[in-house]
Amino acid sequence: MEDQTYSHSGLSSLSEREKQVLLYIIEQHITTASPIGSRTLSKFTDLNLSPASIRNVMSDLEERGLIGHPHTSAGRIPTDLGYRYYVNSMMMETRLSDDERSLLDAQFDGDVPSAIHELIRSSSHILSRISQQLAIVAAPTLGKGVLQRLELVQVATDKIMVILSIRSGIVKSIILQIRSEISRGQLEQITEMLNERLSGLTLQEIRETFADRMREADGRDGEIIRLFIDSSERLFSERLETDAVCIDGIMTMTQQPEFGDANRMRNIIELVENQNVIVHVLDSISGGEAVTIRIGREIKDDSLTDYSIIASPYRFGQLSGAVSIIGPKRMNYPRMIAIVDYLAKLMST
Repeated sequence: MEDQTYSHSGLSSLSEREKQVLLYIIEQHITTASPIGSRTLSKFTDLNLSPASIRNVMSDLEERGLIGHPHTSAGRIPTDLGYRYYVNSMMMETRLSDDERSLLDAQFDGDVPSAIHELIRSSSHILSRISQQLAIVAAPTLGKGVLQRLELVQVATDKIMVILSIRSGIVKSIILQIRSEISRGQLEQITEMLNERLSGLTLQEIRETFADRMREADGRDGEIIRLFIDSSERLFSERLETDAVCIDGIMTMTQQPEFGDANRMRNIIELVENQNVIVHVLDSISGGEAVTIRIGREIKDDSLTDYSIIASPYRFGQLSGAVSIIGPKRMNYPRMIAIVDYLAKLMST
């Protein structure tokens, strides 16, 4: 599991009493979504401490930046640093129940869907259903994908479809506008020439060297080759044109207490509508080999400071995508980690 490191003086020297109080505050806040007061801790836990003693411990934890109190409430809630300390040092690993594993297993019926669009759609739906959080599944990035074959198909007098077959089994298609009609023979000739020069290369290699590889192209094909050169960033980009990211579960997640606030409700809806933000954030935390957790300001995006992200890579052939959830910072981290990790393993081919 890949986590942000926390840096704050004295965290490694928390006393057992401080650890116990912090753990109770975090676990009860996760359950109740409310600030936790000293009386609650004294009455409903086995700490055997008076409210006054607990208040002293809470004061010390607040000085260390692990808890804070919202508004004028006498209770305390964990800070980003408090959650990070909990995730790194205190939480217990959780296994999914047999029913949860069976529910996830059943989505694939023993077989991972062969079409990437079907895979990310079905996976995001079941992930949101089980986690009750916002589920985001990103298609694999194609930069390291090896071009198997390229096909050109004329779909109108002024349009051609470029179909890229990637060795991992992904097919990407893009429509290009052309100025004048092109003959079938010329189209076949250009297709073969492109395949001779590009097949076996990664999309990243093609994108970076395409203009150089086309310099000696036949002059009579100059117009269409120039169109390809001008469109190479789009043609050979690392993203699929459509369904690059599937997001599911916004209505389920907004039933949680945090979204009684109209501003938070509006913010999460705007976030979902602006997929570029989510794609950028996932890109910034992906690339590892294990589950990654980002909490609040660790995400480094102002629109996500009230949330946490749990993400895990999955393999589609030789390529890597990401399965993740976004939810309130008080999410049940051990269970959410187990769900995301298990689904990512099921999705991998």
